[in-house]
Amino acid sequence: MRAKRSVLLALTDTHHGFFRGATRYAKEHHWHVVADMIYTAKIPVGWRGDGILSFIGDRDDLAQFILSSGLPAVEISKVRDDIRLPRVEGDSEMIGHIAAQHFLERGFRNFAWAPFFNDVVNAERYRGFTNRLARAGFTCNILPTADSRQAALATRDWSGRRQQLIGELRRLPKPLAVFGYNDCVAADIIDACDDAGLFVPEAVAVLGVDNDQILCECVRVPLSSVCHDLEGMAYQAAALLDRLMAGRKPPAKVIRVRPKGLVTRRSTDITAIDNLQVARALRYIQDRYANPLLGVDDIVAATDLSRRPLEIAFRKELKRSLNEEIVRIRMDKVKELLSTTKLTVAKIAAVTGFARPSHLFRTFRKFFSMSPKAYRKNQTPGMETRGRVRDQKR
Repeated sequence: MRAKRSVLLALTDTHHGFFRGATRYAKEHHWHVVADMIYTAKIPVGWRGDGILSFIGDRDDLAQFILSSGLPAVEISKVRDDIRLPRVEGDSEMIGHIAAQHFLERGFRNFAWAPFFNDVVNAERYRGFTNRLARAGFTCNILPTADSRQAALATRDWSGRRQQLIGELRRLPKPLAVFGYNDCVAADIIDACDDAGLFVPEAVAVLGVDNDQILCECVRVPLSSVCHDLEGMAYQAAALLDRLMAGRKPPAKVIRVRPKGLVTRRSTDITAIDNLQVARALRYIQDRYANPLLGVDDIVAATDLSRRPLEIAFRKELKRSLNEEIVRIRMDKVKELLSTTKLTVAKIAAVTGFARPSHLFRTFRKFFSMSPKAYRKNQTPGMETRGRVRDQKR
């Protein structure tokens, strides 16, 4: 029987998705993981084991420790491509491409990129985003960088950057689509929009990366996010480390893990709209779709227009009526709950504005040519529909 491996998780400055992927592989292969650095961020001088899984970031001292240890090691991410270690990385250009496609499908014409650091991964994500926009005939503005990878700097001018960010968000043409490097940056953009008096998503639509459900769902406006497969990256990195610890050579090409798709939440769940009154009507519907008594008169009262002009403007912008939009939003929410929860159809009907489950059932079958049960069976929790089903209203 092979001796149990002892592996150091040198993951002090990264996403918890890495922890899940690494520990899942460790459990399956009976490793002992040394997790001290997750809690202390201190290098375990004198530690002796079999291998190291790392995310070095700006820790040059950690890089030196790993390289001088002589142990098999695998770096997760391309952030430190200046260090010669076997690594597994994400497909950042594809992430940018997915983000641009998401905004283009919603009719946006004004775009901005919100970087985190000034490193190679940020550059690749930006390149994928702008290349796709360029093919559609659009350019992209760049918002202030959240931070810089300089280990000597223990603080940053948060207030100064916030004021600069607010100024840029107010200056840029609306409606504006902002792609943030990750969910942290995107959540900060939403907060800055709040300070600037800009509605999300009506004036500024915001998209992040990583699909960190805790973060995406705790911000004031739930955040849409590209599903960067961080857990898959760490799992494959652990598998590569196992190969190295067995004395085998690393592959000739760097292992690159593709993103898993995109989860749409409220921060981008809108079509780009120039008419402010239509945007107000949309916001009112999105806030109150769960009320089964919601009607057109209620929506009209939330705007500065009378019923007929609003209905004309709404149909001109969205190519559908106010009532059709109510149903569309309810159907989108039903799909989300079928995909991401185990709620019964009766409960879903109650929280999405349907007076009776039978009404939900009939409407769902009319829109998607299948029952809610069949739709749920075809879904992977947390992901968008694999194959677009027929939607008669969109």
